[in-house]
Amino acid sequence: MQPQLPAHIGYPVVAIGDLHGRVEWLDKLVAKLRRRPEWPHTKLVFLGDLVDRHFEVRALVSRVLELIAEKPGSTCVAGNHDLALVRAAGLDGTPSAEWAQRYGRNYDHQWTFRSYLGRTPDFLPPGKWEQELQELKATMPAEHRAFLAGLPWVAEAEGHVFLHNGLSPELDCPAAVQLECLHRRLWDRAVVSPRFGTETDRLFHPEYPVWLGADKRLSANPLPLPGKVQVSGHVQVPAPDANRVRIRIDTSGGVTEPLTACVLTGPNAEPVFVFSNE
Repeated sequence: MQPQLPAHIGYPVVAIGDLHGRVEWLDKLVAKLRRRPEWPHTKLVFLGDLVDRHFEVRALVSRVLELIAEKPGSTCVAGNHDLALVRAAGLDGTPSAEWAQRYGRNYDHQWTFRSYLGRTPDFLPPGKWEQELQELKATMPAEHRAFLAGLPWVAEAEGHVFLHNGLSPELDCPAAVQLECLHRRLWDRAVVSPRFGTETDRLFHPEYPVWLGADKRLSANPLPLPGKVQVSGHVQVPAPDANRVRIRIDTSGGVTEPLTACVLTGPNAEPVFVFSNE
């Protein structure tokens, strides 16, 4: 059984942006991180989106598992691509018809199929796509299925929170309540209460929390969380983008280097960025 990933982590922390199967970039980045003085005591936090966009997804997931095992206390949070695969294929139980359609229509899923099945999926005749998703699920190693299905939505350190996208200013509940909902993987309209007429209200879907990606605006402009800086990926940026509210480090999007790591030595430390190609 896959051990439960920690919800709270200690410093020093190294956050690593969206990977999308790019195991070679991760290996280059980790080789540089190993030379840093913080490495012996470092905890790793992967910011999600492990799957899709590249044919080495299977190797990438295995490498992430190896690194988490090497660094006890490390973790990985769910990204929208991970959530899409989990829900579409039912890695966490019963497949979601809504996510099966969304994953087939909106995500670069063919690379994940190529990585695990050695081929791209078929969509015809009707019902074939759902069969392909179940074949993908059956082919994935049990350790991979359990890991992806069990990814937390957030990890927390004394001065930072790590999530894929960001907290929403358009929910009628404070940042601390949103953080607690993330820890519980709870996305319920009756609890979070989207403000009527807002984009969050318009985008609301009971299976797709905006914190994980449905509202891309939250990457740049999340609701501030007093006392903590949000560290996120999801939206590709040309360079690391940091202010007092959030730090964005998805500089690759699985498409182009560099892959970026953010080194945090304490709750009030200035972020230090390490790149896979420098």
